[in-house]
Amino acid sequence: MVDRPIENPQSEEILADDSGLGADGAAALPVRLARYSRAHQRALRMSHYATSQGESKLAHKLQKCGDWLVFRHYHTVDKVRLHAADFCKKHLLCPLCAIRRGAKYLKAYMDRLEAVRIGQPNLKAYMVTVTVKDGPDLQERFQHLRKAMHAMTQARRDHLKAPAKNRHVEAAKALGGVFSIEFKRGKNSGQWHPHAHMVWLCHEEPDQVKLSEDWHTWTRDSFIVDVRPFHDQQDVASGFAEVFKYALKFTELPLDDNWHAFETLSGRRLVDSFGLLRGVEVPENLADEPLDDLPYIELFYKFLPRSGYNLVKTRDEMLRPSDELLHTGVSSGCQTKTKKCFDNTAFLLVQCSHDELTKGVNHGAYMEYGTG
Repeated sequence: MVDRPIENPQSEEILADDSGLGADGAAALPVRLARYSRAHQRALRMSHYATSQGESKLAHKLQKCGDWLVFRHYHTVDKVRLHAADFCKKHLLCPLCAIRRGAKYLKAYMDRLEAVRIGQPNLKAYMVTVTVKDGPDLQERFQHLRKAMHAMTQARRDHLKAPAKNRHVEAAKALGGVFSIEFKRGKNSGQWHPHAHMVWLCHEEPDQVKLSEDWHTWTRDSFIVDVRPFHDQQDVASGFAEVFKYALKFTELPLDDNWHAFETLSGRRLVDSFGLLRGVEVPENLADEPLDDLPYIELFYKFLPRSGYNLVKTRDEMLRPSDELLHTGVSSGCQTKTKKCFDNTAFLLVQCSHDELTKGVNHGAYMEYGTG
Protein backbone atom coordinates (compact mmCIF):
# COMPACT_ATOMS: atom_id res chain seq x y z
CA MET A 1 0.00 0.00 0.00
CA VAL A 2 1.22 3.53 -0.73
CA ASP A 3 2.71 5.12 2.39
CA ARG A 4 0.65 8.07 3.61
CA PRO A 5 -0.49 9.60 6.88
CA ILE A 6 -3.29 7.56 8.42
CA GLU A 7 -6.32 9.74 9.01
CA ASN A 8 -10.07 9.73 8.71
CA PRO A 9 -11.15 10.67 5.20
CA GLN A 10 -12.21 14.30 4.86
CA SER A 11 -15.98 14.79 4.70
CA GLU A 12 -18.82 17.19 5.36
CA GLU A 13 -20.02 17.61 8.95
CA ILE A 14 -23.47 18.60 7.80
CA LEU A 15 -24.81 15.10 7.31
CA ALA A 16 -23.63 14.01 10.75
CA ASP A 17 -25.29 17.05 12.32
CA ASP A 18 -28.52 16.50 10.42
CA SER A 19 -28.64 12.78 11.22
CA GLY A 20 -28.43 13.42 14.95
CA LEU A 21 -24.89 12.01 15.11
CA GLY A 22 -23.36 15.46 15.54
CA ALA A 23 -24.30 18.68 17.33
CA ASP A 24 -28.09 18.72 17.54
CA GLY A 25 -28.95 20.93 20.51
CA ALA A 26 -30.52 24.39 20.54
CA ALA A 27 -27.13 26.11 20.46
CA ALA A 28 -26.43 24.49 17.06
CA LEU A 29 -29.77 25.54 15.55
CA PRO A 30 -28.59 28.94 14.18
CA VAL A 31 -25.79 27.23 12.25
CA ARG A 32 -28.25 24.68 10.91
CA LEU A 33 -30.67 27.41 9.84
CA ALA A 34 -27.89 29.33 8.10
CA ARG A 35 -26.96 26.16 6.22
CA TYR A 36 -30.58 25.59 5.21
CA SER A 37 -30.86 29.22 4.11
CA ARG A 38 -27.92 28.84 1.75
CA ALA A 39 -29.41 25.59 0.45
CA HIS A 40 -32.80 27.22 -0.19
CA GLN A 41 -31.20 30.19 -1.93
CA ARG A 42 -29.46 27.79 -4.34
CA ALA A 43 -32.79 25.99 -4.91
CA LEU A 44 -34.39 29.33 -5.80
CA ARG A 45 -31.68 29.98 -8.38
CA MET A 46 -32.25 26.51 -9.79
CA SER A 47 -35.99 27.23 -9.83
CA HIS A 48 -35.36 30.24 -12.09
CA TYR A 49 -33.18 28.05 -14.33
CA ALA A 50 -35.90 25.38 -14.52
CA THR A 51 -38.36 28.06 -15.60
CA SER A 52 -35.98 29.07 -18.40
CA GLN A 53 -36.01 25.43 -19.53
CA GLY A 54 -39.81 25.39 -19.73
CA GLU A 55 -40.24 23.30 -16.57
CA SER A 56 -42.67 25.49 -14.65
CA LYS A 57 -44.08 22.72 -12.42
CA LEU A 58 -40.64 21.63 -11.32
CA ALA A 59 -39.65 25.25 -10.82
CA HIS A 60 -42.63 25.72 -8.50
CA LYS A 61 -41.64 22.66 -6.44
CA LEU A 62 -38.10 23.96 -6.04
CA GLN A 63 -39.38 27.40 -5.08
CA LYS A 64 -41.70 26.04 -2.37
CA CYS A 65 -39.25 23.47 -0.98
CA GLY A 66 -38.07 24.64 2.43
CA ASP A 67 -40.19 27.80 2.30
CA TRP A 68 -41.22 27.01 5.87
CA LEU A 69 -39.72 24.75 8.53
CA VAL A 70 -41.12 23.45 11.80
CA PHE A 71 -38.69 22.33 14.49
CA ARG A 72 -39.33 20.71 17.83
CA HIS A 73 -36.97 21.50 20.69
CA TYR A 74 -37.08 18.72 23.27
CA HIS A 75 -35.86 20.99 26.01
CA THR A 76 -35.46 18.42 28.79
CA VAL A 77 -32.70 16.71 26.78
CA ASP A 78 -31.74 19.70 24.58
CA LYS A 79 -32.37 17.98 21.26
CA VAL A 80 -33.76 19.80 18.20
CA ARG A 81 -35.56 17.84 15.49
CA LEU A 82 -36.93 19.00 12.14
CA HIS A 83 -40.59 18.06 12.48
CA ALA A 84 -42.13 19.23 9.18
CA ALA A 85 -41.35 21.02 5.93
CA ASP A 86 -42.51 21.11 2.33
CA PHE A 87 -39.86 19.02 0.53
CA CYS A 88 -39.58 18.75 -3.27
CA LYS A 89 -37.49 15.52 -3.03
CA LYS A 90 -35.47 16.50 -6.10
CA HIS A 91 -32.18 15.85 -4.34
CA LEU A 92 -30.02 16.19 -7.46
CA LEU A 93 -31.28 19.77 -7.87
CA CYS A 94 -32.15 20.85 -4.33
CA PRO A 95 -29.39 21.11 -1.70
CA LEU A 96 -31.86 21.02 1.20
CA CYS A 97 -33.30 17.70 0.03
CA ALA A 98 -29.76 16.48 -0.66
CA ILE A 99 -28.76 17.27 2.93
CA ARG A 100 -31.84 15.60 4.37
CA ARG A 101 -31.56 12.53 2.11
CA GLY A 102 -27.86 12.12 2.88
CA ALA A 103 -28.53 12.40 6.60
CA LYS A 104 -31.19 9.68 6.36
CA TYR A 105 -28.75 7.39 4.54
CA LEU A 106 -26.04 8.08 7.10
CA LYS A 107 -28.26 7.30 10.09
CA ALA A 108 -29.62 4.09 8.51
CA TYR A 109 -26.19 2.72 7.61
CA MET A 110 -24.64 3.67 10.94
CA ASP A 111 -27.44 1.75 12.66
CA ARG A 112 -26.69 -1.29 10.46
CA LEU A 113 -22.96 -0.99 11.17
CA GLU A 114 -23.63 -1.00 14.90
CA ALA A 115 -25.68 -4.20 14.54
CA VAL A 116 -22.99 -5.84 12.35
CA ARG A 117 -20.25 -5.09 14.86
CA ILE A 118 -22.10 -6.87 17.63
CA GLY A 119 -21.42 -10.13 15.80
CA GLN A 120 -18.09 -9.12 14.23
CA PRO A 121 -16.40 -6.57 16.51
CA ASN A 122 -13.00 -6.87 14.78
CA LEU A 123 -14.16 -5.60 11.38
CA LYS A 124 -12.35 -2.46 10.26
CA ALA A 125 -13.63 0.24 7.91
CA TYR A 126 -11.66 1.50 4.90
CA MET A 127 -12.37 4.35 2.53
CA VAL A 128 -11.88 3.20 -1.06
CA THR A 129 -12.12 5.57 -4.04
CA VAL A 130 -12.03 4.55 -7.70
CA THR A 131 -12.29 6.60 -10.88
CA VAL A 132 -12.30 6.29 -14.65
CA LYS A 133 -10.95 8.50 -17.40
CA ASP A 134 -12.64 11.90 -17.90
CA GLY A 135 -14.91 12.26 -20.91
CA PRO A 136 -17.31 14.71 -22.61
CA ASP A 137 -20.42 12.50 -22.49
CA LEU A 138 -21.90 12.25 -18.99
CA GLN A 139 -24.22 9.34 -19.75
CA GLU A 140 -21.48 7.31 -21.43
CA ARG A 141 -19.06 7.93 -18.52
CA PHE A 142 -21.73 6.99 -15.98
CA GLN A 143 -22.50 3.74 -17.79
CA HIS A 144 -18.79 2.98 -18.07
CA LEU A 145 -18.18 3.49 -14.35
CA ARG A 146 -21.31 1.57 -13.37
CA LYS A 147 -20.29 -1.33 -15.61
CA ALA A 148 -16.84 -1.44 -13.97
CA MET A 149 -18.40 -1.35 -10.50
CA HIS A 150 -20.69 -4.22 -11.44
CA ALA A 151 -17.73 -6.24 -12.74
CA MET A 152 -15.91 -5.66 -9.44
CA THR A 153 -18.83 -6.81 -7.28
CA GLN A 154 -19.42 -9.82 -9.54
CA ALA A 155 -15.75 -10.85 -9.35
CA ARG A 156 -15.94 -10.54 -5.56
CA ARG A 157 -19.07 -12.69 -5.48
CA ASP A 158 -17.56 -15.33 -7.80
CA HIS A 159 -14.42 -15.68 -5.70
CA LEU A 160 -16.28 -15.95 -2.42
CA LYS A 161 -18.61 -18.56 -3.91
CA ALA A 162 -15.84 -20.72 -5.42
CA PRO A 163 -12.36 -19.52 -4.34
CA ALA A 164 -10.57 -22.52 -5.87
CA LYS A 165 -12.15 -21.87 -9.25
CA ASN A 166 -12.16 -18.05 -9.45
CA ARG A 167 -9.16 -15.80 -8.96
CA HIS A 168 -8.83 -13.70 -5.84
CA VAL A 169 -9.63 -9.99 -6.15
CA GLU A 170 -9.03 -7.37 -3.47
CA ALA A 171 -12.74 -6.60 -3.28
CA ALA A 172 -13.23 -10.10 -1.84
CA LYS A 173 -11.62 -8.86 1.37
CA ALA A 174 -14.71 -6.73 1.94
CA LEU A 175 -17.39 -8.54 3.91
CA GLY A 176 -19.70 -5.65 3.19
CA GLY A 177 -19.69 -2.16 1.77
CA VAL A 178 -21.60 0.79 0.45
CA PHE A 179 -20.73 3.21 -2.36
CA SER A 180 -21.97 6.26 -4.20
CA ILE A 181 -21.20 7.62 -7.66
CA GLU A 182 -20.23 11.26 -7.97
CA PHE A 183 -19.44 13.56 -10.90
CA LYS A 184 -17.68 16.87 -11.26
CA ARG A 185 -15.67 18.63 -13.93
CA GLY A 186 -12.02 17.61 -14.16
CA LYS A 187 -9.67 20.42 -13.16
CA ASN A 188 -7.43 20.04 -16.17
CA SER A 189 -9.68 18.42 -18.76
CA GLY A 190 -12.88 20.38 -18.10
CA GLN A 191 -14.69 17.15 -18.96
CA TRP A 192 -16.89 14.97 -16.76
CA HIS A 193 -14.84 13.35 -14.01
CA PRO A 194 -16.63 10.28 -12.61
CA HIS A 195 -15.61 8.54 -9.41
CA ALA A 196 -17.05 6.35 -6.69
CA HIS A 197 -16.54 6.63 -2.93
CA MET A 198 -16.88 3.38 -0.98
CA VAL A 199 -16.66 2.19 2.60
CA TRP A 200 -15.47 -1.42 2.87
CA LEU A 201 -15.69 -3.50 6.04
CA CYS A 202 -12.72 -5.88 6.17
CA HIS A 203 -10.70 -8.07 8.51
CA GLU A 204 -7.63 -7.64 6.30
CA GLU A 205 -6.48 -4.34 4.80
CA PRO A 206 -7.03 -4.07 1.02
CA ASP A 207 -3.81 -3.74 -0.99
CA GLN A 208 -3.94 -0.57 -3.07
CA VAL A 209 -1.46 -1.78 -5.69
CA LYS A 210 -3.35 -5.03 -6.29
CA LEU A 211 -6.68 -3.22 -6.32
CA SER A 212 -5.28 -0.85 -8.95
CA GLU A 213 -4.39 -3.83 -11.14
CA ASP A 214 -7.85 -5.33 -10.64
CA TRP A 215 -9.51 -2.02 -11.45
CA HIS A 216 -7.64 -1.65 -14.73
CA THR A 217 -8.82 -5.07 -15.90
CA TRP A 218 -12.42 -3.89 -15.45
CA THR A 219 -12.13 -0.31 -16.76
CA ARG A 220 -9.31 -0.65 -19.34
CA ASP A 221 -8.71 3.09 -18.97
CA SER A 222 -7.81 3.71 -15.34
CA PHE A 223 -5.42 2.45 -12.67
CA ILE A 224 -6.45 5.20 -10.25
CA VAL A 225 -7.67 3.96 -6.89
CA ASP A 226 -7.16 5.12 -3.34
CA VAL A 227 -7.37 3.05 -0.15
CA ARG A 228 -7.05 4.47 3.32
CA PRO A 229 -8.04 3.18 6.75
CA PHE A 230 -9.99 5.08 9.33
CA HIS A 231 -7.70 6.22 12.10
CA ASP A 232 -10.44 5.93 14.72
CA GLN A 233 -12.45 2.80 14.02
CA GLN A 234 -14.98 3.79 16.67
CA ASP A 235 -15.76 7.05 14.83
CA VAL A 236 -16.43 6.20 11.21
CA ALA A 237 -19.40 8.51 10.63
CA SER A 238 -17.24 11.00 8.72
CA GLY A 239 -16.29 8.38 6.13
CA PHE A 240 -19.86 7.26 5.64
CA ALA A 241 -20.80 10.93 5.28
CA GLU A 242 -18.23 11.20 2.49
CA VAL A 243 -20.20 8.52 0.63
CA PHE A 244 -23.64 9.98 1.26
CA LYS A 245 -22.86 13.61 0.42
CA TYR A 246 -22.80 12.67 -3.28
CA ALA A 247 -26.02 14.58 -4.07
CA LEU A 248 -24.64 17.72 -2.43
CA LYS A 249 -21.73 17.65 -4.87
CA PHE A 250 -24.13 17.86 -7.82
CA THR A 251 -25.68 21.02 -6.38
CA GLU A 252 -22.22 22.63 -6.26
CA LEU A 253 -21.99 22.47 -10.06
CA PRO A 254 -22.85 25.45 -12.28
CA LEU A 255 -26.59 25.59 -12.89
CA ASP A 256 -26.41 24.33 -16.47
CA ASP A 257 -24.20 21.36 -15.52
CA ASN A 258 -26.41 20.60 -12.52
CA TRP A 259 -29.48 20.61 -14.78
CA HIS A 260 -27.78 18.35 -17.34
CA ALA A 261 -26.74 15.91 -14.59
CA PHE A 262 -30.30 15.87 -13.25
CA GLU A 263 -31.76 15.11 -16.69
CA THR A 264 -29.15 12.44 -17.38
CA LEU A 265 -28.99 10.67 -14.01
CA SER A 266 -32.51 10.96 -12.56
CA GLY A 267 -33.78 7.49 -11.77
CA ARG A 268 -30.31 5.97 -12.03
CA ARG A 269 -28.84 4.08 -9.11
CA LEU A 270 -26.16 6.31 -7.62
CA VAL A 271 -25.94 4.52 -4.25
CA ASP A 272 -25.56 0.78 -3.78
CA SER A 273 -24.34 -1.71 -1.19
CA PHE A 274 -23.27 -5.33 -0.87
CA GLY A 275 -22.54 -8.05 1.65
CA LEU A 276 -23.20 -7.24 5.30
CA LEU A 277 -24.52 -3.78 4.38
CA ARG A 278 -26.94 -5.02 1.74
CA GLY A 279 -30.65 -4.34 2.17
CA VAL A 280 -30.55 -1.31 4.47
CA GLU A 281 -33.92 0.44 4.39
CA VAL A 282 -33.73 4.23 4.23
CA PRO A 283 -36.88 6.16 5.26
CA GLU A 284 -38.60 8.19 2.54
CA ASN A 285 -39.73 10.85 5.02
CA LEU A 286 -37.07 13.58 5.07
CA ALA A 287 -38.11 14.98 8.46
CA ASP A 288 -36.41 13.81 11.65
CA GLU A 289 -37.74 11.03 13.82
CA PRO A 290 -39.57 12.45 16.85
CA LEU A 291 -38.47 11.77 20.41
CA ASP A 292 -41.52 10.07 21.85
CA ASP A 293 -42.96 10.89 25.28
CA LEU A 294 -40.78 13.95 25.82
CA PRO A 295 -42.09 17.51 26.19
CA TYR A 296 -41.15 19.90 23.41
CA ILE A 297 -41.40 23.49 22.19
CA GLU A 298 -42.40 23.93 18.57
CA LEU A 299 -40.52 26.53 16.50
CA PHE A 300 -41.91 27.85 13.20
CA TYR A 301 -39.60 29.41 10.63
CA LYS A 302 -40.38 31.16 7.36
CA PHE A 303 -37.80 31.92 4.67
CA LEU A 304 -37.46 35.59 3.75
CA PRO A 305 -35.22 36.46 0.78
CA ARG A 306 -33.05 39.09 2.47
CA SER A 307 -32.65 37.52 5.90
CA GLY A 308 -33.04 33.77 5.55
CA TYR A 309 -35.14 31.85 8.06
CA ASN A 310 -37.04 33.96 10.57
CA LEU A 311 -39.14 32.87 13.49
CA VAL A 312 -42.87 33.27 12.94
CA LYS A 313 -44.58 35.36 15.62
CA THR A 314 -48.22 35.59 16.52
CA ARG A 315 -50.46 36.47 19.40
CA ASP A 316 -52.40 33.78 21.22
CA GLU A 317 -54.14 32.31 18.23
CA MET A 318 -55.20 28.98 16.77
CA LEU A 319 -53.38 28.39 13.48
CA ARG A 320 -55.55 26.55 11.01
CA PRO A 321 -54.23 24.43 8.12
CA SER A 322 -56.57 25.99 5.58
CA ASP A 323 -55.33 29.55 6.11
CA GLU A 324 -52.40 31.18 4.34
CA LEU A 325 -49.19 32.36 5.95
CA LEU A 326 -48.68 36.13 5.71
CA HIS A 327 -45.81 38.10 7.21
CA THR A 328 -45.43 41.79 7.92
CA GLY A 329 -42.05 41.99 9.59
CA VAL A 330 -38.62 40.46 9.74
CA SER A 331 -36.56 41.29 12.78
CA SER A 332 -37.03 40.26 16.39
CA GLY A 333 -39.69 42.36 18.10
CA CYS A 334 -41.54 43.24 14.89
CA GLN A 335 -45.25 42.63 14.45
CA THR A 336 -45.93 39.59 12.28
CA LYS A 337 -49.36 38.60 11.11
CA THR A 338 -49.82 34.86 10.69
CA LYS A 339 -52.85 33.13 9.32
CA LYS A 340 -51.92 29.56 8.01
CA CYS A 341 -50.26 26.63 9.31
CA PHE A 342 -48.59 23.56 8.12
CA ASP A 343 -50.01 20.27 6.90
CA ASN A 344 -53.18 19.13 8.67
CA THR A 345 -52.25 20.14 12.18
CA ALA A 346 -53.52 23.03 14.25
CA PHE A 347 -51.33 24.62 16.90
CA LEU A 348 -52.08 26.84 19.88
CA LEU A 349 -49.11 29.18 20.28
CA VAL A 350 -47.96 31.06 23.36
CA GLN A 351 -45.54 34.01 23.31
CA CYS A 352 -42.27 33.38 25.15
CA SER A 353 -38.57 34.16 25.04
CA HIS A 354 -36.56 32.21 22.49
CA ASP A 355 -33.38 33.09 24.39
CA GLU A 356 -34.78 31.53 27.56
CA LEU A 357 -36.16 28.44 25.88
CA THR A 358 -33.38 27.63 23.44
CA LYS A 359 -30.40 28.80 25.49
CA GLY A 360 -29.03 31.63 23.50
CA VAL A 361 -30.92 32.10 20.22
CA ASN A 362 -31.54 35.81 20.42
CA HIS A 363 -35.00 36.58 19.20
CA GLY A 364 -38.46 36.47 20.73
CA ALA A 365 -40.73 33.68 19.57
CA TYR A 366 -44.13 32.12 19.77
CA MET A 367 -44.01 28.41 20.43
CA GLU A 368 -46.24 25.49 21.25
CA TYR A 369 -45.97 23.46 24.42
CA GLY A 370 -46.90 19.85 23.97
CA THR A 371 -45.71 16.27 24.09
CA GLY A 372 -44.29 14.12 21.31
